[in-house]
Formats: sequence, C-alpha cells, structure tokens
Amino acid sequence: MGFGRALPLAAWMMAMAAAAAGAGQAGSESGFGGRLYRSVFSGGAGVLTPADLAGVEEPLKSRLMTYLDRRAAFKSRYSREADTLADVRADAKRRVLERSIVALVDAPDIERTAAAIVAEAPIAGEWDGRPEGPLAEASFAEDLLKRDPASPLAPWLYVFIADRQRIAFEACEKQENQECMRAAARKYRTLVSRARSVEDPAIRALVRDLEGLPSLYVRSASHPRDYDPDT
Repeated sequence: MGFGRALPLAAWMMAMAAAAAGAGQAGSESGFGGRLYRSVFSGGAGVLTPADLAGVEEPLKSRLMTYLDRRAAFKSRYSREADTLADVRADAKRRVLERSIVALVDAPDIERTAAAIVAEAPIAGEWDGRPEGPLAEASFAEDLLKRDPASPLAPWLYVFIADRQRIAFEACEKQENQECMRAAARKYRTLVSRARSVEDPAIRALVRDLEGLPSLYVRSASHPRDYDPDT
C-alpha cells in the first residue's frame, strides 16, 4: 500500500489499538530503546525521562520514577585534582558511574560507598577501541562481588560487568580475536542471567534495554547473547 493511500477505517482502528497496546508494554517487554541504558551508563541526549513512563505498568513505573528523582538530585562526593585531560575524562566517567549507583541502589550511606568505589576503580578516560580497559573495569567489579556476594550493590554490579564485557566483546571483534570474544560473551551471558533473576524491576528493565541495543561501543556484526563461532 502506498504512503499516500488512506487506510480503511477498520484497519486504521486496529492499527491504533495495536499501537496503544505496544505503548502500554513499553519498558516491560520491549525495553526503552536504550534510553534507560544511556541514563545509567552515559548521559546527554536520548536518556530516560518521566514522559517515557506514561504507559509503563506498576511496579516498574514507580520504581523508575524513584530512580529518575534520585538521579536528578544527585550531587557527587567524588573529588580529585585532575592533572591531565585523560584524568578529566576519567573523572567524568567516574561521576557518571557514581550517579548511577546512588540513583539505583537503595542502601544506607550509598553516597559515600559510591564515591569510594569509583575512586578505587581503574576507570580509563578512553578505551581507544581496545578491550583491555573495559576488561579491567569488569575485573574490578568482579572482585567487589567476590568480597561480598550479598551486597546491596550486587544487582548493579551484575549489569555493570555485563556492560563492560559486551564492550570488550565488540573491541575484541574489531581485533578479530575470537578467543577474546568467546570469553567476553560467556561472562556477559552469565551476568545478564544473574541480573534477570533479581527482584528489582529497574535492574531487570535495565538489562533488557542493554540486551536490545545492536551495539554499545563500536559497530558489531555479532551479539554476545548468541555468539558461538563454532556453529
């Protein structure tokens, strides 16, 4: 059917009903098109806003409204005198992660904990298209989990590790390093599975948003969700 041709009334009504049903499921099955993911792990344009929650069902809607309120009210406690441009970039990334912890994790004194974690983390200002940087960040988070698997931070760490492993996967693909891709994909799938099993609907929605994106860092022909070079 051409774009200029009018739909019959019955077909138009069916299409509108389907669109409304899809809007009501936004954030529950189909994700937020990366807007939730970007609001957690980056920032700038295209992040989640209250308007995106209009058709979202409870309890996810209330949970994400709380997240957005905490994100908007965030004030960094991380402080360091940056000496180089690389340090400035790294500190900016640290504050993004600090904000995401404070906004998502409901735990006593989470502001102090978040600032301490990002201060210790080996955050690089630039990864330069290589896997070493995101793998180092993932390894740091894995060590935190090993120290305290029952920590209130655990669900956030699951998604953070999955995120960094997927970024490493894409960088490994760029290098045509299948062994590196295989290892990153295996860890990615493990951490995504853990994140899906938590009670917090915001974490489950976040991992769905991450899963739905075609790539996170560099354009990729593969997805670690189903990567198997032997098939």
